[in-house]
Amino acid sequence: MGAQEYVVAADLGGTLTKIGYGHADGSLTGVQRRSTFLHDGGDALLSWLAEQLIDVVDARPADRCVGYGVVVPGIIEMGTGRVRAAPNVGWYDVPLRQRLTELTGLPGVVGHDVRSGGLAEWRLGSGVGVSNLLFLPLGTGIAGAMVVDGQLLDADGYAGEIGHLRVAAGADTPCACGQVGCLETVASAAGVVRTYRALSGLAAVATAQDVAAAARAGEPAALKAFDLATDALTEALTVYVTLLAPEVIVVGGGLSGAADLFLAPLTAAVQQRLAFQRMPRIVPAALGADAGLIGAGLAGWDAVRRSRGTAAAASSLATTAPRLGADGGGHG
Repeated sequence: MGAQEYVVAADLGGTLTKIGYGHADGSLTGVQRRSTFLHDGGDALLSWLAEQLIDVVDARPADRCVGYGVVVPGIIEMGTGRVRAAPNVGWYDVPLRQRLTELTGLPGVVGHDVRSGGLAEWRLGSGVGVSNLLFLPLGTGIAGAMVVDGQLLDADGYAGEIGHLRVAAGADTPCACGQVGCLETVASAAGVVRTYRALSGLAAVATAQDVAAAARAGEPAALKAFDLATDALTEALTVYVTLLAPEVIVVGGGLSGAADLFLAPLTAAVQQRLAFQRMPRIVPAALGADAGLIGAGLAGWDAVRRSRGTAAAASSLATTAPRLGADGGGHG
């Protein structure tokens, strides 16, 4: 076999960075997980990330890297690859795509981790075949990837922050964004843990999986934590469904491992709140924790195909354009 083409796909997180080889069919190979380098500020992290991309290219000398797809949490301007704000990694107004291309010599794209996960679920996972979708990962926080009429919405990086809708179940709970009562304060994986600790007084409980295990055992405080999360999600999703009418809502993130505890009640509660609106299917994500990484590879290949299409069109235009006369003028 000849040399294979690939893009380097990377999903940069505040603790862990995933990186691998993204192929034209959307598959990934050689996925590695590395501790994110956060010790010396944003510039050092950018250099470290570029080195990771170069390392995985150098490890595969017989094949051809045609670009990269990198996804980051925060406010990411997809069109320019500029990170407006990524507090978890200390980046503010960083021209990430430009700098990575300068440091690696590779073309590429930079996107938002949740929107990239939504792209992957839409094309390859639980959202295949629909034109209107919400991908809703319930992790440390909550954001949404919004597909409307077959378009993944970006809005200069600001679209999809459903986790910061204020909901009644959030009451006056402070949110990391500076507001109070946001959806993610009670309906994220971290929010469920916070609620359970407040209700039970058990500060040692560390994960949503611990709370889920307690809920399955019938512990009242754990069941109440999931009830509050369900109430909050019902309120937020009723607003979303009314405005954007998704056919499918794909629930991912760490809390999706407890889907048996809240997905059916959530579906019933949303249906009860709707009148004329279209009731979406509410389903678990199919691609797991690597959805963002898969989406990074897909976005990288989308950029390669656009570039090749533009180059082919320009070549065709040059070939078919009328030639000027030898004197440099047209024929009168």
